[in-house]
Amino acid sequence: LSYVLRTCVLCFPVLAMLILFSSSFYLILEQVVGPDHPVTATVGQDVVLPCHLSPQRDAHSLDVRWIRDHISETVHHYRNGQDLYGEQMGAYAGRTELVRDGLSAGSLDLRITGLRPSDDGLYICTVEDAHAYKEAIVELEVSGADLHLSLGGYEAGGVRVLCRSAGWYPLPQLLWRDARGQHLPSVSQTHSQDQEGLFEIEGTVIVTGSVEGPLSCVVRSSRLQHEWESSLHIAAPFFHNAQPWMVALALVLVLLAVFIGLGVYLFRKQGKLSKKILAMAALGKACPGLSSAPDGLAPSVPAVKVTLDPDTAHPLLVVSQDNSSVRQERERQQVPDKPERFDYWCCVLGCEEFREGRHCWLVEVEGDQLKYSWWAVGVARASMERKKWINMSPEEGIWAVLYYEGQLVSLTSPTSYLSLSPVPTRIWVCLNCTQGQVSFINADNGVEIFTFTAASFNGESIRPWFLLLTEGIQLCLRDSTL
Repeated sequence: LSYVLRTCVLCFPVLAMLILFSSSFYLILEQVVGPDHPVTATVGQDVVLPCHLSPQRDAHSLDVRWIRDHISETVHHYRNGQDLYGEQMGAYAGRTELVRDGLSAGSLDLRITGLRPSDDGLYICTVEDAHAYKEAIVELEVSGADLHLSLGGYEAGGVRVLCRSAGWYPLPQLLWRDARGQHLPSVSQTHSQDQEGLFEIEGTVIVTGSVEGPLSCVVRSSRLQHEWESSLHIAAPFFHNAQPWMVALALVLVLLAVFIGLGVYLFRKQGKLSKKILAMAALGKACPGLSSAPDGLAPSVPAVKVTLDPDTAHPLLVVSQDNSSVRQERERQQVPDKPERFDYWCCVLGCEEFREGRHCWLVEVEGDQLKYSWWAVGVARASMERKKWINMSPEEGIWAVLYYEGQLVSLTSPTSYLSLSPVPTRIWVCLNCTQGQVSFINADNGVEIFTFTAASFNGESIRPWFLLLTEGIQLCLRDSTL
């Protein structure tokens, strides 16, 4: 017995050391591992930040915390099977979740939804239990900042361009650059902060014909030491109406217009009845099947009723309450940023969609700046691009005529000038889905302006389309009375 007791006394320290060594060996081997390269994603997308235990073990009972640069900046907290949101940063509220499917295998992946520019940076995946604390660093690179460039009207001899970006913290710096990298002065710059503390910044610059090449809007983050850039190229014809010499020319044209207008008025008054008959005949030719009914000396054409869709209108455009007219404002309207809304070109679509048959509607241009305005009317595929620069042509799903430089242009590839004098301000738009034709008729005299033939609708829905780049005028949808 004495021998056994002596043996146990001698063996106990060795046994204790073995137990301690094996426990320490396990803790040393168990690591928290992140990726060996940055995780890249795009603004607006969802992303999963990977992190796992090595060797694998069940992580349901662990305390898992994802943080940013400091322990107080909690992105997501998980403990004992529950998500804890009491310490979560406001910028991530409702946007994070631990991927539960992999917890049994030691996966600690974090999903972040609706990425913002401010999400760019380092994340720390921390794990803690009763025995140890481990961590791993994951770098997230967010590309394609939420930059929106759009064209405004004419101002101070140039074209006004707006740049807007949202989802930043802290407040970033907004700069303008030309093709040579030279900075351009902003005309105005404003910012606002939402309930989550994120900033939206908007800047405006006036671009003249002297600026060559693409124009760039740059948003620079002081915290991330990084900058995002978006560019656009303004075609030379856009600057023609912004030149000062046009003002002097306008004075001469006003006097000339008085004499021309008087002569046209007398001519129209004498041939009013014959012109209406011609208009009916031309409209019937462009849209056969439409009937006409006499109403005294003013025949009417029961064409389709078209209304404007406010949900598609660019934020600089204001649609009337009855959805029958649209005008451009200097400031962006506070409207929801819906997927169907135009956010580059100042466009709006009609509510109606057509797949078959023949349809006509009347558009009238009103305002005091008709000579120096920019507008277009026509049709477009319902699936056309809304959020970026497009070449307005049939290849992009647009069949229309554009007014600029005092004349009409057909938006063909390439564009062609239409010799019309005076330029009509009341135009019938006639769509023939069956034959793939889009015709434009002068509503004052029935003369055909232009016709697109063999249009490739590809079986898609076609909607009325309108473009307006000038303040002081509006596009109005009228009834079928000629």
